[in-house]
Amino acid sequence: MQELKKILEEIRVKSIELKNKHWGDDERHLTGKGIEAMCVQVEQIIRKHMNDGWIPVEERLPEDDKYILLSFSNFSLLIVGRYERDEDGSGAFYLGDCDEQDTCIANDLYVNAWQPLPEPYRPERSEEGGIDGKQKTGSN
Repeated sequence: MQELKKILEEIRVKSIELKNKHWGDDERHLTGKGIEAMCVQVEQIIRKHMNDGWIPVEERLPEDDKYILLSFSNFSLLIVGRYERDEDGSGAFYLGDCDEQDTCIANDLYVNAWQPLPEPYRPERSEEGGIDGKQKTGSN
């Protein structure tokens, strides 16, 4: 884990260097911006693996109104919820499908990190058209 932190630091330093570099006004500019963007992507990938997919709320907030898995600083169970931004740009975390009056804070739950939900289970379909490797039969 310590090695990954060193790698992240090097990427961060290099990204700052690239950001401050004048690339010109031609194709080199686009190439430089692409390299800079790639550094950001690499950093995000490494961070995701360092935290087992958890994203601290101080680092980044989730997309608006998508279901996510919530972690709390004061509660040991994980809960599915969502984040909604208000018109003024602020926002709140909500538990599951709870209405707008039922925020995590209103329930004394303090979100410290979140992660996207995994894809739902889908039975594999075989080439023969069956599910989970079983062939379809004429009778069901």
